[in-house]
Amino acid sequence: MSAPSIREINLDNKKDLKNFVNLPWSIYKNDPHWVPPLKMAVKDLLNQKKHPFYKTATVKAWLAEMDGVAVGRIMAINNHAFNKFQNSKIGFFGFFESIQNDQVARLLLKTAEASLKAEGMTSVQGPMNPGTNYECGFLVDRFDDAPQIMMTYNPSYYPTQVEQLGYTKTMDLLAYNVDAHFTMPKIIMDIAERTEKKSKVTYRTLNLKNWNNELDTMFEIYNSAWEANWGFVPMTKEEFYHTAKDLKSIVDPELVHFALVDGVVAGFILTLPDLNQVFKLIPSGNLSPSAIYKILTAKKRMNRVRVITMGIKKEFRKIGLETLLYKHNHIAIKKNPLNKNIEMSWILENNLEMNKPLIRMGGEAYKRYRIYEKAI
Repeated sequence: MSAPSIREINLDNKKDLKNFVNLPWSIYKNDPHWVPPLKMAVKDLLNQKKHPFYKTATVKAWLAEMDGVAVGRIMAINNHAFNKFQNSKIGFFGFFESIQNDQVARLLLKTAEASLKAEGMTSVQGPMNPGTNYECGFLVDRFDDAPQIMMTYNPSYYPTQVEQLGYTKTMDLLAYNVDAHFTMPKIIMDIAERTEKKSKVTYRTLNLKNWNNELDTMFEIYNSAWEANWGFVPMTKEEFYHTAKDLKSIVDPELVHFALVDGVVAGFILTLPDLNQVFKLIPSGNLSPSAIYKILTAKKRMNRVRVITMGIKKEFRKIGLETLLYKHNHIAIKKNPLNKNIEMSWILENNLEMNKPLIRMGGEAYKRYRIYEKAI
C-alpha cells in the first residue's frame, strides 16, 4: 500500500458526501457491536444548507485515501456560538474514523489542527459530532456492548491514536446501567415524599397532540438547566426543533414526565426506547420497505431504554424535584415487562449532583466516553 494522502472535500458534492457517509461501513464491517446509523439521518446532520447548527459554526471536512480508497475522515469545527458563550478559542474535531494505521490518524488530525490554528483557535477538543448537544466522545471501555440510541461507538484503538499525538483527557462522560426493576432507595423515596407535600407538585406526561408547545417547554428548560455545565452551548430554538423533529416518531409519551410546581412546569425527564436494537437489524443503513417495517414494529424488539436528559429550571433546584422525576419515570419504565435495563447517559464525571443519586439507585458507571484536548 502507498502512503496515505488527504484531500479536502465538499459535503455539498453528492460523491464526496457519499464517500464521507459510507466510510464507517468499511471500518466496522467485522465488528459485531457496531450499530449502523440511518444514512439519511447522517446526511441531514451534515447538510450545511439546511441544518441550523451551521448557522453558528463553520466546518471543513477531509477524506484520507490509500491507493484511491477512502481509509479515514475528519471534520474541523469552528463553533462560533460555543466560543462566544464560553469566551474561548477552542476548535473541535469530529466525525473521526480511521483504519488501524497511525499514519492515517496523524494525517487526519494534523490537517484539522492546522486548519483550526489558522482560524485563530488555541486548542482543539474532540471528538464532537458536531458538538456536546449531539453525539460526542470516544468510547474508552466496554467495547463488547452495542451503544444505545444517540451514543457513540468506536474501535478500541482510537483513544491510543489520538493520545500518541499529544491529546489528553479533558472530560469523561459516564453512562450508568441499572436493572429496570430495581427498588428505588428509601432515601430517594423519602425526599420525594417530602418534596411532594411541601411544594404542591403535580405531574403530566408528554402530549403528542400539542407537540410544538411541548418542544417550547423543553427548550426553555434545556437551555436553563445546563448553562453552567462544562462544555455546554445553548441551542437556538431552530436548532432544538430540528434536532427534535425525529423524536416525535420514536418517543413514548409515557416515558416523558414533566413536574409542575404550583401549576408551573419546573422540570422534565426524557427517556427513549433503545431504537439502536432495531437499527442493528438494518445493516445497510438505508430506509428500505423492510427497514421501515422493522421500525414500525420496533416495540417488540427492544428491551432497554435510555434516560437521555433531565433538567430543572434554576429557580426550582435544591427542593428535591429530581427525586420525583426519577420516581415517576421508573414507575413508567417498569410498566413495560419487556424493559430489562436502563441506561442513564451521559453524565459529566464531575457532576456529583447527578452521579450520587444514580449510584444510590444501584447504577454502575459501565461505560466512559472521553473528550480529548490538545493545545495548538
